Amino acid sequence: MSRCTSHSTTSHNVTTNSSTTNSSTSAFGSRRRTLGVAGAGVVLAIALSGCSTPDADAGSASGDVTVTFMEAMSSGALKPSLEAATARFEADNPGITVELIEQPDYGTLFTKIESSVAAGAAPTIAQVNAAWAVTLADSDVILPLDDRVAGSATYDSFYDGIKNDMTLVDGQNWMWPFNKSLYVQYFNSNLVADAPSTWTEFATTARDVSTDGVVAVSTDPGGASGIGQGSELVGMIAESNGGSMFDDEGVPTFTDPEVISALEYLVGLQADGALAAGTNYPGQQALGAEKGAFDLSTVASYQYNLAAVDGKFEMGVATLPEGTEGASNALSGTNIAMFADATDAEQDAAWQYMEFLASSAETAEWAAATGYLPVTPDAIDEPVYADYIASNPWVSDVIAQLDIAVRPTPRPWTTDSLSIFAAMVSEALAGASTPADALERAQDAALALVK
Repeated sequence: MSRCTSHSTTSHNVTTNSSTTNSSTSAFGSRRRTLGVAGAGVVLAIALSGCSTPDADAGSASGDVTVTFMEAMSSGALKPSLEAATARFEADNPGITVELIEQPDYGTLFTKIESSVAAGAAPTIAQVNAAWAVTLADSDVILPLDDRVAGSATYDSFYDGIKNDMTLVDGQNWMWPFNKSLYVQYFNSNLVADAPSTWTEFATTARDVSTDGVVAVSTDPGGASGIGQGSELVGMIAESNGGSMFDDEGVPTFTDPEVISALEYLVGLQADGALAAGTNYPGQQALGAEKGAFDLSTVASYQYNLAAVDGKFEMGVATLPEGTEGASNALSGTNIAMFADATDAEQDAAWQYMEFLASSAETAEWAAATGYLPVTPDAIDEPVYADYIASNPWVSDVIAQLDIAVRPTPRPWTTDSLSIFAAMVSEALAGASTPADALERAQDAALALVK
């Protein structure tokens, strides 16, 4: 069954394994729901009039069906791991072929999604983040998954944070989980005997080890082109102390006292020579060069950090320090969305593949091979992941935070608001403004975007 409407589109970029996420807006035409677009960029107005009308049988006369999966798992262990999982699925489902349409990074991925939809040749499924999904859903380019989720054999076992990440502001499930990660602290065990358990301890340790050419932590705050890990860190510190960068409706609250205090915390570390701002994975570079004691980044960086350290010292890994209100973490990574132009048979086959990837056995294989996190606690009992945890005991504490991990509610202003926030964090770290003044300006600019 073919579904086709006329839409328009804009650009959107996200960089794979990058300390900065660059996002402009995408809009695929007139709104059909009030979901909102996570960002506000320049509309390219590409009319999607050349919609495809695929055969209703979705395959050959023999009943075979091909699922196209547009993805950006192109580096490190990601590519062979996804290929191996896909081969296992095809072996278990001989009538289904999954064609992996690999893109080199997230920015290219979204551009390719846009152009494919514009040409009437959308994939069956694709990796998406919430910002992209809200745009695609708003214009009927992707399908809600509520009916399928209701009958899923795996959904009920998902971590709470994973379930929350599947929905948009309308409460419907528009995405299915794929590669998920959380922030951790990587540290040089020659410089740091025990990972700090609180942000107060972290500050003390960071100042103590910042000597003889060592700057404890380096981070990329991002800027006007997108939020970076340093600015994400401000939000997580604030959240752990009872604050928040956004309210429940997704309205910016950058002048929340705890957000200001979190930025003052980082500026204070920098003033004492314990923090440096940089670009291009500065924490990873400094840690590997033995010029930094910590790298505060996601579990997706694990293999890359190991490579950077290259056996020069034992690299410790632990959950982020806690604040006065406990732990906080930001859920990162992407989900999978299903496109509306796919035939019924393609959709059914794609759903089988999506459920397969999220099964306890497969999410365990994926997590053990790539460093990403499993989407269900059932994976912990799978032999391959039990072995992984035995070799990496820190993982147990990290995956427990999948029940508390959050992301901002995607709204029309979210992405641009975060870019404004990052620009002001960068300004404060550069000494051009006080944290309070910088965040007041960020708040005023962000609120001007709220509709």
